[in-house]
Amino acid sequence: MRMKDKVILITGGASGIGAAAVKLFCSEGGRVAVADINDDSGMAVCQEVTEHGGEAQFISCDMTDEGAVKQCVNEVRSRFGRLDILYNNIGGSTPADGPVTSVELGEFWRAMRLDVFSTILASRHAIPLIHTSGGGAIVNTTSYTAMVGVAGRDCYTAAKGAIISLTRSMAVEYAPSNIRVNAVSPGAVDTERLRRFLENNPDHPTFDPRNRHRRPQVASHMMGIVQPEDVAHAALFLASEEAARITGTILSVDSGATAW
Repeated sequence: MRMKDKVILITGGASGIGAAAVKLFCSEGGRVAVADINDDSGMAVCQEVTEHGGEAQFISCDMTDEGAVKQCVNEVRSRFGRLDILYNNIGGSTPADGPVTSVELGEFWRAMRLDVFSTILASRHAIPLIHTSGGGAIVNTTSYTAMVGVAGRDCYTAAKGAIISLTRSMAVEYAPSNIRVNAVSPGAVDTERLRRFLENNPDHPTFDPRNRHRRPQVASHMMGIVQPEDVAHAALFLASEEAARITGTILSVDSGATAW
């Protein structure tokens, strides 16, 4: 039970990778606060966990709103009394992304706000509680697209690249407080969002065969498309005592996509 007696805040926990992480962390004995803007899905995930004997409580929160994030962390303190682990899992791209010469600037700010600003806000307000709880771990979420050149996704890759730098600087900053900071870097993950994207945008440059040595990026995942549970297991490892001497690390879970 690697998360026994640990309190974990998972943002974006209502679906996809986040929901898989909620279930996994709870199965390992963790007490999980699920923060998401999607109330129905978030409560459904918590209900499923409860039915299987775990403990997960939903907190409705827009993680890009500082007042809401502050209230979310206060709720964690009130309900659980402490916080040991923060898993920053908010983010995502849209079909509106594109090259810098043509993408709407609003899409750039959307990506930065959703991916980077949400991570900063959650960390800003959670770190003091983690510190007073005796230290712990933060796991951020970047992307394999931040590791390689990807046509047609300039906003998303810029945002996820910022997460990599933020992770490393936070690791140095908070090591004296006994807080480790790492990131998982997923490849293309088999979620409902990806399926809809592929169905609605079959010609999007992200999957142009001219990219990645004339191979579609999804096809470059040599061991198959990443499953949400794959990423959740990586996050669990980074959050656990097994990774006690690991900080400032970016752990790729991309089925070999960045090995090309």
